[in-house]
Amino acid sequence: MPIIGFNFDKINIEKLKKVEGKVSIKHNIGIKDVNEEKLLIGKSEEVLNFSFEYEVQYEPKIGNLLLKGTIIYLDEPKRIKEIMKNWKKNKKLPQELMSQLINTIMFRCNIRSLSLSQEVNLPPHIPLPKVSPSKRPEDYIG
Repeated sequence: MPIIGFNFDKINIEKLKKVEGKVSIKHNIGIKDVNEEKLLIGKSEEVLNFSFEYEVQYEPKIGNLLLKGTIIYLDEPKRIKEIMKNWKKNKKLPQELMSQLINTIMFRCNIRSLSLSQEVNLPPHIPLPKVSPSKRPEDYIG
């Protein structure tokens, strides 16, 4: 079923020192909590509210970025109860749901992170496409 909402609750980026030498970038994405809520869309619908964290660390201690937010997910009431029961029992989500959530988080957070890192002059945390001049041999006839 669909993801019907995505919100940022916290956006924090910090440049700790000047970027010099080799920079190592570490990513961390995680679902921190799941709550069941009622949402009024014409009639009352049961939804799941997933709290997430997306973190990028620039090493050695150059800077860090933290995005926290929520995703609202709509599904059948029986499926919602099943997901909540499993989460409360062992803090796990079904694989297909987890991949859908992580892909949504990565898509939305990578875009925001690129913009924020540019604002504080940190390097991009993901490789960007580059154009390089073509190298054609001088004696090439073609």
